[in-house]
Amino acid sequence: MPDNNKLNKALFKLLQPLARLCLRSGFGYREYCELSKAAFVTVAAEDYGVHGRPTNVSRIAAMTGLTRKEVSRIRRKVDNGGATDTERASPLLEVIAAWQSEKEFCDSSGKPRRLPLEGKRGSFHSLVRQFAGDIPDGAMRKELERIGAARLVGDTLELMPQYADAVWTGRDDAAELLGIAHDRLAALAREVSP
Repeated sequence: MPDNNKLNKALFKLLQPLARLCLRSGFGYREYCELSKAAFVTVAAEDYGVHGRPTNVSRIAAMTGLTRKEVSRIRRKVDNGGATDTERASPLLEVIAAWQSEKEFCDSSGKPRRLPLEGKRGSFHSLVRQFAGDIPDGAMRKELERIGAARLVGDTLELMPQYADAVWTGRDDAAELLGIAHDRLAALAREVSP
């Protein structure tokens, strides 16, 4: 079997600035993974069909390493115009979204309230337990503080309202940068022999 280490190293170097850009824009691995799967399935279907027809599910599965069930799910999503839709955001963004929308964490006017760090309901602990998977409270709190999304006020945590706007602006800026990089990468991909 040929050594893929040279290609792996090159892809790893390429993916690091992309990961940096994604993380700085509040875009996590879950979203990246779903988009990456859709890109692999779309390219395999469009570029490797026989007699001008799209590639079948089994062949796409063999090419991409995805299961046939996953390929079928993604193809349906792509066919319905949802190739760029992601079902789950990063745990960080899910925590922020729940803090802004779930009654348990909002005041009577629907605004995010300061949350006590501990408690069974209506606390930061409860928020993290429900929306961040297995991430510990302390790690989530530190990350929210690091990015300026929350601040510690005594033994409560306060969500910073200007943070949500900054996340979406950052994502727009990242999208513009990726648009510039796309044209060059597309040209390079065409130069590689099949």
